[in-house]
This record gives sequence, structure tokens and C-alpha cells, in this order.
Amino acid sequence: MRQRLKKLLPDPNSEFAQINLLHICNDGFQASFLLLLPFIAKDFHLNLTQVGFLGSVQNAVIVALALPTSYIALKLGGMKTLLLAVVLYALGFVGLAFSPIFFWLIPMFIISGIGFGLFHPIAFSIIALLSTKETRGRVMGNFTAIGEVGRIGISAIMTFLVVFIGWRFTSLLYAEIAGAIAIVLYLFLFKRAEVTIPTPDDRAPVQMSHLLKNKRYVLALITGALDTFASDSLFIFLPFLLLHRGIDPALLGSFIAAFFIGSFIGKTGLGRMVDHYGNTKVLIVSEVLMALLILVLANSTALIMIIISSILLGIFTKGTVPVTQTMVAEATEHHGRFEKAFSIRSFVDSIAGMIAPILLGLTSDHFGIISAFNIMAVFAALAIIPAVCFSVVKK
Repeated sequence: MRQRLKKLLPDPNSEFAQINLLHICNDGFQASFLLLLPFIAKDFHLNLTQVGFLGSVQNAVIVALALPTSYIALKLGGMKTLLLAVVLYALGFVGLAFSPIFFWLIPMFIISGIGFGLFHPIAFSIIALLSTKETRGRVMGNFTAIGEVGRIGISAIMTFLVVFIGWRFTSLLYAEIAGAIAIVLYLFLFKRAEVTIPTPDDRAPVQMSHLLKNKRYVLALITGALDTFASDSLFIFLPFLLLHRGIDPALLGSFIAAFFIGSFIGKTGLGRMVDHYGNTKVLIVSEVLMALLILVLANSTALIMIIISSILLGIFTKGTVPVTQTMVAEATEHHGRFEKAFSIRSFVDSIAGMIAPILLGLTSDHFGIISAFNIMAVFAALAIIPAVCFSVVKK
């Protein structure tokens, strides 16, 4: 198969560059789409229930698409499907710019949600296919970290532009940028990089039942879901915890920026450590440190400890993403096919990511914000159990 890929992709590095560019766009546009909500809400006089509904619509679409993405990728080809996702972002931004009423916003969030839902399962499949086991940790780490560049840069520019030209013109400008990127990639870059995910004639698709009978794959799914439950909601509740501890609201932005910087460092650093020490060892150490840091952050009253733990948490909460992704790839390596494996992984993680904020929010309302963080620490520690089992189960 790799010989076939070399014929299709005479310069694999150019394709890595394309995927990284698309990842910057995806994560940046997704964060920007949500950042428009406060300005849209003010203009349309929306309440928080309506705002939450729009966010839920987009997340629900992402969850619904997690499984069918493998089929779509096989029909269109991996890179062409990612290109389609960019086109959908552009359409979503255009629709937002011309939205006259609240109900017009709903299909725009559905369209954008389709684009965002298509991206990660397919992109991770391509990255896993083009990398080797010996370098997969570094490649996955670099790939996940590059998304933070878009999340910080593109979304930061968005809020700056809205102040000067308004949210409608900003949305239209982002639509034009996404459309231009799609046109350039289609005309100049995809000519010699057709399909990275094999076609059905190359190798038969892996059946879901076969994957779910794979004990190491199921353990990788459980590990990823527990890790997601512990880490994904931390960013949502961190500002509330800091305010609860008396942190000056003016300093919240600095804490959040430091969190993202730590995330970038964690994804690149932990990904490289996987290649040297193995994914399970790196994950176990990371989950232990994550649990300890969450407990320190939640229960300490010393300002210096709060600052240090909140910054370091960025490294381990988001840094585990490439580690758990390499576990999925390793468990399904023998198939030579990754698209369905990562689609199921995306579906399971998305479910965990949807449940966690609700349960942690209810816990905060009834028992206090500190109790919610203690629960996150418990789930981080629980992720160690399936990770240990993953390492001892026979390949």
C-alpha cells in the first residue's frame, strides 16, 4: 500500500503541509464561528437559551456525522472531503452575514457543523496512514498542535475585526477567505495528491463489528472517552473557578492565553515522547499529573499555586490528544485502514464531550464548582485503568 501511496504522492511533505493548513483553517474557523455568537445575540436580542441551542445544534451535527464520515471519505477521497468541509465553512459564514432572523441562523449552524464534523476523523485517518509507527507520535503531536495556531490566531483576529467593521462584514470576509483557500487548494495543490484514504478496490472496508471485537481498540476508545470527559470541560469551567478564587476578571484573558500556549507545548512535546517511551507510559504519567494538577487547582487557596497549576494543565489536558490517537492507530494498524476506526473514536469522544459539561454544570450548581473539578480529577485517574489494560492485552 505504501508503494501505491508513493506513486500517488511523489512528495508526501506537500500533503502534510496541505492537511496542516486545512487544520489551522478548521480549528480557527470553528472557534471564530462560536465567537460571533455574543455579537449576533446582541443584534438579534437572543437569550442564553437560544444561544445554547445554536451551539447544541452544531455539536449534535458533529456527533451525527462522526460515523458516516468514513463512507463519505471512501466515496470522495480523503483530501477532497476535507476540501468540501472548507466550502461548507464558507457557506455557513455567508449565511450568517445575511441572516435576517433567528431561525435563519439554525441552518447556518447545521451547515457549518457538517463541515466541522467531517474534518477530524478523516484528517486523523490520513495522518495515521501517511506516518509510520516509529514517527506517528511526533506527527500526531505536530498535527494537533497546529490547530491551536488557528484557534488562537484566526479567532483573535475575528474579535478585532468585529469591533471595527461589525459581525456581518467580518463573517462575509471569513467566508471569502475560506472560499479562496478552497479554490487555491483545488486548482493548484490537489492535482497530484488525489486520494490518501484507499479506494474500496484497494482494500475491503473494515467492518464495525470487527473493530468492536478488537479488545485493544475498545480499550483505546474507553481511555479516550475518560480522558475527554476529564479534560474537555476544564476550559469551560476554568474561568468560573478562577473568579471563585478571587482572581481579578481582567486577568482571565492572560490565564486562558497561557492555557492555550501550554496546550500547544503539550501536544508537540507529548507526541514526541510517544515515539521514545510508548503511548501508554506517556498517557499514564500525563493522566496522573493531570489529576494532581486539577486537585491542586481546585483546592488550593494560594495564588501562586493556582497560577502554576492552571498554566501546566494546558499541557496535559490537551496534550493527551495525540497520545490517545496513536493508541487508536496502533490497535488497528493490521487493517491498513483507519477511517472507520477514527470515525468511531470521534463519535465516542463527542458523546463524552456532550455529557461532561451537563453533568459538571449540575454538580457545580448543587455542590459547588470545586466538586466539579474534583470529579474531573477522578475521571483523569480512571483513564489510567484501560490504558494499563491496553498495554498488557496481547496484540
